[in-house]
Amino acid sequence: MPITFALDSFLLIFARLSGLFISAPIFSSRQMPLRIKALVIVLLSAVMAYFVPVNYMIEPATVPYYIAALLVEVFVGYTMGFVVYVVLAAIQLAGQVMDMAMGFAIVNVVDPQTGTQIPLMGNLTQTMALLMYLAMDGHYYLLQAIAQSYKIVPVLGVKLSQDFFNLLFEITVYMFIIAVKIAAPILVTVLITDIAMGFIARTVPQMNVFIVGLPLKILVGLFALLLLLPVYLWVYSVLFMRFFAYLDRILIAMGL
Repeated sequence: MPITFALDSFLLIFARLSGLFISAPIFSSRQMPLRIKALVIVLLSAVMAYFVPVNYMIEPATVPYYIAALLVEVFVGYTMGFVVYVVLAAIQLAGQVMDMAMGFAIVNVVDPQTGTQIPLMGNLTQTMALLMYLAMDGHYYLLQAIAQSYKIVPVLGVKLSQDFFNLLFEITVYMFIIAVKIAAPILVTVLITDIAMGFIARTVPQMNVFIVGLPLKILVGLFALLLLLPVYLWVYSVLFMRFFAYLDRILIAMGL
């Protein structure tokens, strides 16, 4: 049986992949030139159009229906990438909280992924998370999810049910919980350092704790982060696996 190339399938897959490349980690990086990114999307769409069966809930027979189908496909791909991006946003927020505690709040660097300024520790924690994401083949998982998503969410078959919005709300709330949990060990360590410096200020008034305290908090915070680095890498892997499960639940909520 000869394999034929379906232009309709190519365009629909192209739209869903385009939404994924807008929000997903690595794929949405500004480091990749726009022309290269468009070429990658075209090549992936052309390859997937051969073996990915595109299911239809409603056949787009007219041009308005087809444009609506393309827009919906972009939305589906964007939602899939957004679920995974929340993990990086939570880890970056945790780094920002660490910066505030350690005294790096006014130090910002440019994030090459988004082109925005982020705190110093936020950049470090996000970079570690991206390396763990690549080590787990998370980008391959997203492409596989795109290929399998048509079995659950057919074209023009998206249902924005109450379960879908509840899941989005749960993911958003969970992002702040993750940030606090990740930053908690560094916050506790810096807090203990502040308490110790308070006792020293009361017992040794000649010492200027304002001059000694700031570099000491930075040193203690960095040392604690170095000790907790293996634990953080393990936590990042667990978080990505959990949000991949959230991605499956989001697709089921949109398709049922």
